[in-house]
Amino acid sequence: MTGAGTPIADQAAAGWVVGTNGFDPGRMGHRETVFTIGNGNLSLRGTLEEGHPQENPGSFMHRVWDDMDVHATELANLPRWWGLDLWLDDRRVRHEDATGGWRTLDLRTGLLSRAFDWPVAPGVDLLVRHERFISLVEPYGAMLRTTVELSAGVADLRLRVSASAHVENTGRLHWRVVGQSAGEDGLTLVTVTRATGVPLGVVVRPRLSAPAELTAGDADGQPALDYRLTLRAGEQVEIVRSVGIVPALDTELPLNAARDVADRLDALGWPAALAASGEAWSQVWADCDVEIDGDPEAQLSVRYNLFQLNAAAPRFTEDASIGAKTLSGYGYRHHVFWDTESFMLPVFTFTQPDVARNMLAYRCRRLAGARAKAAAAGRSGAQFPWESAGSGAEVTPPWIESVAAGGARMRVWSGDLEVHITADIALAIVQYWTVTGDDAFVREQGAEVVLDGARFWASLARPDADGTYHLRDVVGPDEYHEHVDDNAYTNLLAAWHLRTAEAVLAWLERTAPGQAARLATELAIGPAEREQWARVADHLAAPRVRDGVLEQFAGYFDLDDVDYAKLRSPSRQLSMQVLHGPEGVQRTRTVKQPDVLMLAFQLPNLFDGESLSANYHYYDPRTDHEQGSSLGPAVSSVIATRAGDPAAAYAHFLRAARADLDDVRGNASDGIHGASAGGLWQAVVLGFAGLRVTEDGWTVEPRLPDTWRRLRFAFRHRGVRQVVELLNDH
Repeated sequence: MTGAGTPIADQAAAGWVVGTNGFDPGRMGHRETVFTIGNGNLSLRGTLEEGHPQENPGSFMHRVWDDMDVHATELANLPRWWGLDLWLDDRRVRHEDATGGWRTLDLRTGLLSRAFDWPVAPGVDLLVRHERFISLVEPYGAMLRTTVELSAGVADLRLRVSASAHVENTGRLHWRVVGQSAGEDGLTLVTVTRATGVPLGVVVRPRLSAPAELTAGDADGQPALDYRLTLRAGEQVEIVRSVGIVPALDTELPLNAARDVADRLDALGWPAALAASGEAWSQVWADCDVEIDGDPEAQLSVRYNLFQLNAAAPRFTEDASIGAKTLSGYGYRHHVFWDTESFMLPVFTFTQPDVARNMLAYRCRRLAGARAKAAAAGRSGAQFPWESAGSGAEVTPPWIESVAAGGARMRVWSGDLEVHITADIALAIVQYWTVTGDDAFVREQGAEVVLDGARFWASLARPDADGTYHLRDVVGPDEYHEHVDDNAYTNLLAAWHLRTAEAVLAWLERTAPGQAARLATELAIGPAEREQWARVADHLAAPRVRDGVLEQFAGYFDLDDVDYAKLRSPSRQLSMQVLHGPEGVQRTRTVKQPDVLMLAFQLPNLFDGESLSANYHYYDPRTDHEQGSSLGPAVSSVIATRAGDPAAAYAHFLRAARADLDDVRGNASDGIHGASAGGLWQAVVLGFAGLRVTEDGWTVEPRLPDTWRRLRFAFRHRGVRQVVELLNDH
């Protein structure tokens, strides 16, 4: 074990390791997010083993929801299973008191490492190294290893291993203690969520490499084991903890199940368990890795964002999806938005279709909630909630305290008016179907979502006397403008949805007539309903066109133009909504993210080259790329690439790439920007590589950035692995 000055790097680690040096409490929240690890079921933010007064720790698990005020529900921060405290000669050992130190996340294996030299006396240091990983083999398991070594002399070492139910979700308590124990075989803790009543079993199985005096502590809700021993120079002492955390969702005996997980990991031991998890990660990377030569920042950023998506992707269940902030923080309370289907899901549709299927199944299983939402508004069919959690009911808070409103309460209209999500989900199902050829999924689950969503649109649209249908009082992706009529993105996607539903039903009638008849009966889809679909699709109000530019919504062209000096000021740190105020920004053509360009991204066949160029050059300069939506830059990169603006395409790409690693928006402490992470992959594969998949096959039309010498990626098309390697001839 060497001193902790700088992590040892090798050539193989280039492009695979994210690291920081030193200790900066002012950036703790950001680094906790950046160093989040997970396995698609269980996660842990990069919080310190010993804790810190400024920490915002969090460990989350899919499906472990509990009620809360304002936001309705959130994933409960799990009991603190990673705690370990050190004392040397009765002095507390903390990273903040150390000299130097570093932390690294190896994306190849998901191993998070931290090391520092803690000063004991002049010329004498305690060398401390912490490592952890969450097993990709054991959905409910993790391991941690701590190694200490004294550089000179002799000292008394105390190690305390603990598990604690005294945790919170930014001030909210979710757990009641049911039982606990502490003994030679480790720690156990049984808790239950306060509102939803989900029991959870936690088992921590420690194994110390040297003899020690052991004292068990049994403070209420915080069982602990205290080890005391003499530490001599040159002797390494290692403690390995095998952890099982199991909720009573798939078992009636969560503590027994947690004990089994911990026992399996303990029996394997650290090297073998890490190797097994690493081998599982190697398969993930074989499926989704992107290789970029000539741009180290792009290479590391793309891999990092892919790692975070995979750390949260529900590979073990069909009853969860990825929230807007993945499993990495408290932002948006882990709720699932359109971010998932439009930005994150395509990564898995193309690279790991089994995971994509699970994410779509999450929506299909929540049709009842979508139907209830539509019925509550007096509509037919299924209207998916803007924010979804465990049950599929709408969980968007109607009011929040808003920075844009100066800290005052502000009405949140998205849950009422941002209706495009229903078509976004249908589009994601069809994209999955086109790429995978998974007829069985569409026949058994997806078709019902598409058909019932069409019923919603047909009931929502309202006709004028001239027969034109309108979708009034909506919010498009550009949330700077609320209560608008005939939003271009919403109208044209709704028309697409209605026509697609007819095509899906016709396909079912040809290939599975029994299923078609069943759905037609259960959903009350008769000839009149299908005629209404066609009528609404053909007569939905089309956007006004000026010089080839589609009007974002009715009346948009009549608004005040953008304050370009303010919008493009390099010193601006606030969003245009904050600067103008929520009402003031609505009187301008400033957009949070460009709806029309998002439409071109989602339905590219609606635009020819001339139309795409006209809309790009109109809307891109009017978009708040810097402080608007984090969803926008990756899409803007794709559209800029297709419109022939490579410099802007790369600038937008970097803005997405730096969202979390560089915290360019100043809010990474809330959690990973999941949509930006998924959009980054799309910017590379669908933008720079120009991959297009249709029913006839796939093609590429590459436009690589000048500095990129080579781009290589893999994807699956109808079950067959395809590898694309592009060389830049610049």
